[in-house]
Amino acid sequence: MPPVTAEDLKTELEMFCITCEDDSNLDKMVEQCVCNRMPADQWVLEWVAYSTTKNGLVLSVDSLDQFEHDVLNKRTASKQSLKREEPNRPRDIHTIHDIIKAEEEEDDLLDCYSTPAKGSQKRALTTPENPHSKRTSALLSSPSVLLSPSCFSPSSTPSQKYSQRGGKGEVVVSFGAVQGTHWAGRKSAGASIQPKVLEGPEHSLHCSYKYMFQRLRDVRNVLTEKIEELGEELRSHFSIEEFSPVSLPAQVVAMEGMNTTGDKLVVSKIYEGIPPPFFTSDVKEETDEAAEALNVLVACGPYTPSDSLNFDPLLDLIHVIARDRPDVCILLGPFVDSKHEQVEKSQVTETYDAIFSRCINSIVEGTKAVGCSLVFVPSQRDVHHHYIYPQPPFTLPSLSKNPRVTLVPDPCTLLIDNVTFGVTSTDILFHMGSEEISCGTGSDRFSRIVKHMLTQRSYYPLYPPAEELNMDYEKFQSFGLMPLTPDVLVIPSEMRYFVKDVLGCVCINPGRLTKGQVGGTYGRLMVKRTSASADKKRVSPCLAAQVVKV
Repeated sequence: MPPVTAEDLKTELEMFCITCEDDSNLDKMVEQCVCNRMPADQWVLEWVAYSTTKNGLVLSVDSLDQFEHDVLNKRTASKQSLKREEPNRPRDIHTIHDIIKAEEEEDDLLDCYSTPAKGSQKRALTTPENPHSKRTSALLSSPSVLLSPSCFSPSSTPSQKYSQRGGKGEVVVSFGAVQGTHWAGRKSAGASIQPKVLEGPEHSLHCSYKYMFQRLRDVRNVLTEKIEELGEELRSHFSIEEFSPVSLPAQVVAMEGMNTTGDKLVVSKIYEGIPPPFFTSDVKEETDEAAEALNVLVACGPYTPSDSLNFDPLLDLIHVIARDRPDVCILLGPFVDSKHEQVEKSQVTETYDAIFSRCINSIVEGTKAVGCSLVFVPSQRDVHHHYIYPQPPFTLPSLSKNPRVTLVPDPCTLLIDNVTFGVTSTDILFHMGSEEISCGTGSDRFSRIVKHMLTQRSYYPLYPPAEELNMDYEKFQSFGLMPLTPDVLVIPSEMRYFVKDVLGCVCINPGRLTKGQVGGTYGRLMVKRTSASADKKRVSPCLAAQVVKV
């Protein structure tokens, strides 16, 4: 364990809005961390829990002495009692972990008093199969240990239906030239691709914002401006001379017709909407033959079955990432699902933020050997995050300097290796599908809904929004619209998974990683940028996609 410094403790305390500038208090805290072999973050968590039970105890030398007496000394005593357990008493895996950790800490302390000539005085706790160092490090840092269900809920029984699921690894949807496709990334570890939000950093939604302060006049102005903007695009494209309003629209369309009676418009012609242009780069693109395809894995939560806070589906996904080694993984929430039964009933034993942090850290650590870039997208169903649309990205100070991790808002438009990805975790397919009252015969429902999104140039072209969605229209005007037609549009939904070409955009609904108590699906794409043809169609043999059962 690296030495604990006063700055480490001040940083951890600031996360709980606790300031400490007294050197004597900081020295006392550092002393307690060293004597009890505790990292700064663990010490702060113990202090916050203790001070909360004491009605907000203020940091002082006296209160720290009291904290050491009431908490830290008992913590040391509990470690010693573990060693005095009967040798034949059955132990679960968590007890074994505690014993191993306590013995290692004791041996580390003994090594401090040994001379270099004598070497290490540690006892070699080895087995023929596993050396000591590898065994303990694997046990204490494994994602399966970090995500053990007993850490989060008293009801820690794994989901029986999920463990007995069938069709694991079965491909349920294929798109493009998948024959002979090698689903593996092209980059080596340490040379990961860096995704970035297409809008500049000064225009991106990068932090939380105040909401529930909207005025109806401001909402009206946003909607009116959007109608006028789309109307101008239609008027210019189709060379229409003049518009005449007939009623308040719920989807923006342009029509020709006559309203002879004053209460009925007889339509003679409908003008279809115009999608925005595709992305164009100032950098000279490679030819189709020379360009190398980009491997992207896409998955959407929940990452636990509905009957257990067991993260086995997420662990299975981590194994898939380790096997296929994609260049980029786009992981959408919910990570801690507000609709989970045990969350709704408050049957968890840790804070939602703690569960979320452990989940994200497990993903980062579990994929470190792969070296892939990780993109985390929040969801309206993330119980620990802001319930507003557009939704700001997650706040994870511990991963802010990790080059492999990119935190983005919902929705967002990403540029990854010169390929544009439109991403939203909000179930717009279900929301729009529920509001449809008429459709043309023979048309594909999903393609029709996605076409609305592209021609309305919006990640959420529905007004009024679904009752469960809290819309901030001023932010939506800046961060909820499509600046361009993406090469790939990721729109996970409760509705059936699919991969389709709509107006030259490859649209994928990867489904959800879990569906109730059983396993769900995830998506994978092999894509590279191609030159647009005259009709804007971009489907080519060099693009392939699949939806696979977890």
